[in-house]
Amino acid sequence: MIDVIGIPFETSENFLRGSALAPAHIRWHLWGIDRYSPYFKEKMPEFSDLGDIWTDFDLDPESRLNLISEKLRERIRGKTLFLGGDHTISLATIPVMREKFGEFAVLHLDAHLDRWDNFGGRYSHATVMRRLEEMGFTVGTFGYRTVGEGEYIPRFGCELGLCGLKDFVESFEKIYLSFDFDFFDPSFFPAVSNPEPMGFAFKDFVEILKILKGKLLGIELVEYLPTLDHSLTCGTISAIVFRESLIALHR
Repeated sequence: MIDVIGIPFETSENFLRGSALAPAHIRWHLWGIDRYSPYFKEKMPEFSDLGDIWTDFDLDPESRLNLISEKLRERIRGKTLFLGGDHTISLATIPVMREKFGEFAVLHLDAHLDRWDNFGGRYSHATVMRRLEEMGFTVGTFGYRTVGEGEYIPRFGCELGLCGLKDFVESFEKIYLSFDFDFFDPSFFPAVSNPEPMGFAFKDFVEILKILKGKLLGIELVEYLPTLDHSLTCGTISAIVFRESLIALHR
């Protein structure tokens, strides 16, 4: 059975706050959607919800990440769907998954590269992929639509598109999917802190999940801001993303 773990974590460096509320909101919106997926032609599998991992917001990010990592080592048992929180949670989820299950590649779907060296500190939502590559992880970033100051173009990835994504996935036996909701076009999913135009549709996300069949070890869903979801539409979409992600992990 797939486990679900919420990590309501965000740092003060976010342009807009509220991602820490996302795990609770995604769970709440699950009550309003059907369990059957017309995209995969199957029902959402049963899952075990292991609750949330909370840390003191007054602690510095590195200390909070260390505490989260300690708790994850106790809770992670197998394939896991993580609910963020901002993207900083990757610095806990991904290293602990490697400790548990060995090497894998990271498929990073995001409007941003997240490769600043310092963004209000070394540990923030904008530095995560740089830190992971420094740890020796192979990261492919697809769909990015902006490049920040001091960021570098990664070896694996595609600017403004998904070119090469299938080849990247086929090159590795195991994949961990790090999904930022700002991958979607903001006209479709506006409830994010740093929206970028020329984003992607839900159909693109589903097609990527199909490419990942049999390879997924874990998925994290990050950067949904319920505080900006005035119509509650994005919450419903996030719950559907949750459903499709569980099915993809189960396949």
